[in-house]
Amino acid sequence: MKRFVGKLVVFLCLFGVIVLGLDVLSAQEPFREGFAYVTESSDYWAGENDDIAIYISQVREQGEYTKLVVGDSVCHQLTNGLRDVNADYSLVGNNRALSIAGEYLLTREFLETHEGITDVYLIVGLDSLQTNIDVMYGYQYVAIPFLREDMLQNLDEKTLEEMNDTFGTFFMQKSVSRMVACSSVNRKLYLNYIKEHKGVLDPNPGGGIVMSEVAAEYLVKIYELCEEYGVTMHLLPDPLADNQYRRDQADGLRQDFAARGLDELFPNYFDEIMYYPEEQFGDGIHFSEPYNTQEEFNQKLTELYLDKGYLEGLVLEP
Repeated sequence: MKRFVGKLVVFLCLFGVIVLGLDVLSAQEPFREGFAYVTESSDYWAGENDDIAIYISQVREQGEYTKLVVGDSVCHQLTNGLRDVNADYSLVGNNRALSIAGEYLLTREFLETHEGITDVYLIVGLDSLQTNIDVMYGYQYVAIPFLREDMLQNLDEKTLEEMNDTFGTFFMQKSVSRMVACSSVNRKLYLNYIKEHKGVLDPNPGGGIVMSEVAAEYLVKIYELCEEYGVTMHLLPDPLADNQYRRDQADGLRQDFAARGLDELFPNYFDEIMYYPEEQFGDGIHFSEPYNTQEEFNQKLTELYLDKGYLEGLVLEP
C-alpha cells in the first residue's frame, strides 16, 4: 500500500509539473499561437500591446501639450483622427470598459509626467456614468494593464479591496496577472471561471436609473486631482441617439447626479447633451456610415463643444 501511495504521489507531482510546464509554454513564443488554436482560445488573445497599453503610452508621450482629452470610445471616435494635427492637445479617447476609475489613472499619469497643463477634458456618455469595474471587462481592461504598469495602487483602498474580492487576491498579483494576460488559454480559463463563479452582476441592484459608485467617486477624485495640479477640469457629454431610452436615462441620471451633489462640480453636463437622429448610430452608441467621416466628426465637435467655448484651439483636420 505504501509503495502504491508513493507511486501515486510521484505520478501526481510529475503530472503537475507537466501541466505547469505546458501552461508556461502557452504564454511563450513561438508556442502561444499553437496552444491557442488547439484549445480554441484564439479569440481571447489581446496581445501584450493591447489597446489599454497604447492609451497608457499616449498619456506618457512627451510633447508641447497643455491640455488633455480623455474619455470613452465615442470620444475616441470623434478625436482620434486629430492626434497628428494637434500639438497642444493630447487626445486619448479610449474605452468605457476602463470605467471612470481608469480615466482617473490615465489623468493622474498624464499630470505626473507633464508640466504646464491648463485643462483636462473628460468626455463620456451616460453609459460611462453607470459603469463599474465589473466581472465582464474589469480584469482585462483595468486590472491587467494597470498592474503591469504599476499604476493600479493609485486607486483608493476601498476600490482595491473590492477588486480583490471580485477577481481574487491571488489573481490581483502582478506576476499572476501577467501569466493570465500572456496566454490565451489562461485568459479563457480564468475569465470564464469568474463569469460563472461571480456571475454578471446587476450594476444597479437597487433598481432605478442611477450612477455606479465607481463613477461617482472617481469623478470627484479627478476633479480634486486637477485642483491639486492647478488644472481646470471639464466634464462633457457624448452625443446621444435621439430615442426615448436615452432621454429617460438622462432624466434618471440627472436626478441621481444632483442627489450626490455632483451638479455643484459639473453644473452643465446634462444641459449640454445633444441628441442626433437615431439612424446615424450603427449600434446605438457610435456613428456609422455615412456619418463616421472626419468631416462629419469635425462638424459635430464644433456643434458639441467648440461653439460652446470648450476645446479652445483644437485643430480640426481640413
